[in-house]
Amino acid sequence: MLRCENIEFNVDGQNLFSNINLNLKPQKDLLITGPSGVGKTTLLSILCGIQKPTTGKITYNSIDLYNLPENKIDEFRGKNLGVVFQNFNLINTFTVKQNLEIAVSAIDTKTSIPFFNLLDRVGLANKSHIKVANLSIGEKQRLAVARAFVGDPKWVFCDEATSSLDDKNAKIIANLIKDESLRCKASLVLITHDSRIKSLINFSNILKLGDEL
Repeated sequence: MLRCENIEFNVDGQNLFSNINLNLKPQKDLLITGPSGVGKTTLLSILCGIQKPTTGKITYNSIDLYNLPENKIDEFRGKNLGVVFQNFNLINTFTVKQNLEIAVSAIDTKTSIPFFNLLDRVGLANKSHIKVANLSIGEKQRLAVARAFVGDPKWVFCDEATSSLDDKNAKIIANLIKDESLRCKASLVLITHDSRIKSLINFSNILKLGDEL
């Protein structure tokens, strides 16, 4: 269970958003919508333990996220959360496989990760030794999805995963996110202003930023 209680975030004394309350049950999904500039990416960063809210509380099951020391927040995120960033956050000078290996190092697991199977599922099996700089935008997006699911996370967060893609690639990425979430039984939170996403993924919960769920 992911629970947010009265989340508020201020920038330079100005309120960006407030009174964000939600309860996301295991293996359920949530679409967070709203126009550019209302704080969707900031909210995602808060949910992932990257940026602390001005006020409010976030708990994962019985864990009060922002009551943990910073290094423990990083550890929790590495072991339990998968994140697809809007700008990918990939290392362009590294290969596809090396980018996944770095993600595994954050999980601190002794379990062998079947990289080939993962890359095959996202259509990059023949690109494992290619540097990220040489990938297309659609391929980078698929790698970003693969990295988010590399450790079978319990919660997955996607920031504008389809908004920069054409219809064909948007459908591919949406299906990958949906299928991988089902495979590892993860709760999915997707933040976007892309109106196509509602027809690509059937979300059980929808929150327009500023409304209460």
